[in-house]
Amino acid sequence: MSENRIPENLVICIDTSRSMFRKDFSPNRLACCISAAKTLIQNRFKIDTLSAIALIKYSDKPKKVIDFISSSFGDKLIQALNSFRCEGYSAMGDALALSIKILIAELRKIGAKTPRIVLVSDGRYVRSAVDPIKMARVAQGLNIRIDTFGIGNTGKDNILKKISDITGGRYFYNPDFESLNRSAQEIADDNYKTYNAAKEVLIENPAFLRKIAADLLRVQDLTKDQEQRAKQIRGEVDFKKCSICFSDQDPYTKGTFYITGRYCPSCTTPFHIHCLAAWADSQKNHKIKRSGTARCPHCFYLLKIPIEVTQIQKLRVLTKGVKEKLNQTPEIMPAKFIKDVAMLGEEALFKACPVCQLIYEKGQSAVQCGNLQCNALYHEDCFKKLKEGHCKSCDMKLHLY
Repeated sequence: MSENRIPENLVICIDTSRSMFRKDFSPNRLACCISAAKTLIQNRFKIDTLSAIALIKYSDKPKKVIDFISSSFGDKLIQALNSFRCEGYSAMGDALALSIKILIAELRKIGAKTPRIVLVSDGRYVRSAVDPIKMARVAQGLNIRIDTFGIGNTGKDNILKKISDITGGRYFYNPDFESLNRSAQEIADDNYKTYNAAKEVLIENPAFLRKIAADLLRVQDLTKDQEQRAKQIRGEVDFKKCSICFSDQDPYTKGTFYITGRYCPSCTTPFHIHCLAAWADSQKNHKIKRSGTARCPHCFYLLKIPIEVTQIQKLRVLTKGVKEKLNQTPEIMPAKFIKDVAMLGEEALFKACPVCQLIYEKGQSAVQCGNLQCNALYHEDCFKKLKEGHCKSCDMKLHLY
């Protein structure tokens, strides 16, 4: 029946604070909530094998017990639930913040599933911690639905119903175990394709993409493990070289990788921010272009291009017509024919042709830009493809005498 349903990334967030040990539910509130969570998990996976479920518990602090797993590993969720114990106070706002954080990480991936949170609590929370209502507003902005199970008497200030109302979720009042179990069965069964169909449109909305995209990591941001991972991917000597232009030097700013180099936070692949922006601009997805984001060419993780780079791109487009008028008779710079690229040194072999983005081999001929501040290298055939002979790196008009 999975094909009739919308696959979801579902976070089950359970309150394990001391108030959940009350015995108005037999044997206690937490034990009944664990039983209901098992019902939800087993029934959902029985009718929908494409959804994934994560598990969070919270008292004084929230803890991600299990990240998103599919139906094949459902037993791990059941085993984890059996280990829950009551302790401490209820940091509900922090728990919602963690739930939203792990959902955003999933939304950044290609082919993301619809996000959803199920919050199970008696409604008590520490008011000095993160405000749950504030987190509900954040979830609302990301169109993350929060369904809430209210256990027992939630009091006059029904925080759980407010959270559900803000996010467009459902609030379930559960005065006994039977109603709690029915609520779990309803949540397990209600992700038909007719439900929340507008979500697919939102995920492709440029403003939404910009909001959830991950920030690129700088060289100094890498942890030791991430740095080692980058070395393994790129090779010990060149983990600080751009994977698009294959150079340490930024072809746009002429700065070093340490200044304009960044890493994908998912797979730690290195890029110059300008190279990544240019690569994104060459793609056919116009929504991605308008959002100021890009998908990592290696792992397809959604990345945020720094605003200053996107502004420069827009400025180039706006001033293109003016620039053409000012340079109607541009200076012609002689290009230089290189019989063997290896004659320029080993570093030249790792430079990429600005047209085809391929690196060079020993014995291969090339054409070098005559601008000493540029020195871009082109394959002979690629040089012939330059529009009106303009260098793609410095825009100087070239002629091979």
